[in-house]
Amino acid sequence: MQSDPYNTDDTRPIKVPVEDVLDLHTFLPKEIPGLLKEYLNACREAKIYTVRIIHGKGKGFQKNRVRGLLKDRHMVASFSDAPPRAGGWGATIVELKREISFESPEWAQILDKGARAMGMRLERSQIAQFAIHAKELMAWNRTTNLTAITDPTEIAVKHFLDSLPVLPFLPPKSWLLDIGSGGGFPGIPLKILRSDLQVRLIDATRKKVNFQKHIIRTLGLKNIEARHVRAEELKKKFRPDSIPYNIIISKAVSRLDIFLDQAMPLLGRPGIMIAMKGESVEAELEDVSSRIKAEDLSLIVKRYRLPHLDIERSLIILSNSPEALDSSQTLS
Repeated sequence: MQSDPYNTDDTRPIKVPVEDVLDLHTFLPKEIPGLLKEYLNACREAKIYTVRIIHGKGKGFQKNRVRGLLKDRHMVASFSDAPPRAGGWGATIVELKREISFESPEWAQILDKGARAMGMRLERSQIAQFAIHAKELMAWNRTTNLTAITDPTEIAVKHFLDSLPVLPFLPPKSWLLDIGSGGGFPGIPLKILRSDLQVRLIDATRKKVNFQKHIIRTLGLKNIEARHVRAEELKKKFRPDSIPYNIIISKAVSRLDIFLDQAMPLLGRPGIMIAMKGESVEAELEDVSSRIKAEDLSLIVKRYRLPHLDIERSLIILSNSPEALDSSQTLS
């Protein structure tokens, strides 16, 4: 994305050719973080693995900023000063990690080692099903906005490994509702890992639901369905005997108070609600603290780190009955 540097009100996108060199001089400072991410992703897709970033010499502010951004990009294998003939310290040579195929042993190893680091084990058949899900996710993502995560390692970690910490909180033969399932997360990986679960995925976007149905058919999964419906409309549109659910989970709902609004009317007793969150959850919990008390809900906050990327995540587990959590196991 590039706008006219002489007209700060012009935000019209300009197509940037994907080559092995990117000159930052024509971009506004605020555009550079997003630009670097998009450009390096595009380079890898084009199988360009060495990129020269021209940031200029000056006092080194731009250089330091660019390198700080590169440190946070998982796709970057290394970076260094360009040789004198290519700009010297006014440019940075970036080496990108090679694309990993979902069918490759390397991708399977990321999942296997990551699961072991989290105290769990994956079967080969489960990893193979994850690979099919991931490959189809990327194929559909070209025309349907299913996920902003496109790096194979990040897909393995942020989509599949991130589902594992939920497992100990799911009692046997649970009826599970996944609100805003999007690309099928976490509902489909949970079903792959726990065949005893009865799972319903719901999403307000029909194209996403079509993808979920496609994956369910492709993997031959049983006792799982995808529905195009909002959580607020679910009780009205479907038979009362299909609800309530004893597990309601969401990775998509941005605010905890909204999740409670959606989940509480659909939750059975005993029942558990699980919100998958990032590192900081204190402010959200504070906003709903009075409601948690008024509804007499039990609360567990489980923090964990995602392997390979070393990212902290949190599960907010709320139960309307102590025996619901007694029938599940806490994570070690």
